[in-house]
Amino acid sequence: MSKFATLLALLGMFAVAACGGGTPGGAVSTTTTSRPAASAAPTATTTPTVTTTAPRPTRTPAPAPRWPTRDVSQPFRGTVPPAPRLTAIRVGAHPEGGYDRIATEFDALPGYRVGYRSAIVEDASGEPVHLRGRAFIQIVFHPAEAHEVPGLPDHAVTVPYHALNAYVVNGDYEGYVSIALGLTGEVGFRVGSHRMPNGHQVVYVDLAHP
Repeated sequence: MSKFATLLALLGMFAVAACGGGTPGGAVSTTTTSRPAASAAPTATTTPTVTTTAPRPTRTPAPAPRWPTRDVSQPFRGTVPPAPRLTAIRVGAHPEGGYDRIATEFDALPGYRVGYRSAIVEDASGEPVHLRGRAFIQIVFHPAEAHEVPGLPDHAVTVPYHALNAYVVNGDYEGYVSIALGLTGEVGFRVGSHRMPNGHQVVYVDLAHP
């Protein structure tokens, strides 16, 4: 082989080496570098707020007080004239104490007598008074008067209470004022009095719930 032919052969070998990139079999090796995926940011967790409402306490009526059923009286300690004058009657239920109340207001403190009666009659005429109830209490004030007092009922008044069913002014005659109570049954009662800021006196009767 001539020197020229040998030179051509060597140049051909170099060209093949350059195209193959030095990798056996002429394959081109490509390396891809991938960046690791960034980890996702932690998701914030919201804790639900639980509101607990305490149940309302159940209001239960108080047990009925144990009061006697015998007559109660208080003598008059003032002077007349004038006789103590009835100015108002108020009634109300007191479930927290286990009783109903009737309160009578006078401009001075009269004497009184309170007790159970088998029947109720009009003071002046003696005619029977029809009053709702299974038992009856008669309250008599003396000396006292209630002539033409505005707002006083002139008939029986019915109320929806546990012990007290109805009441009526059944007498205003010759210095006596009478108020009768119709009850759901015979219950214990108490009687008391107190002075109001305006100087008037209140006599009240509390009736224990059956």
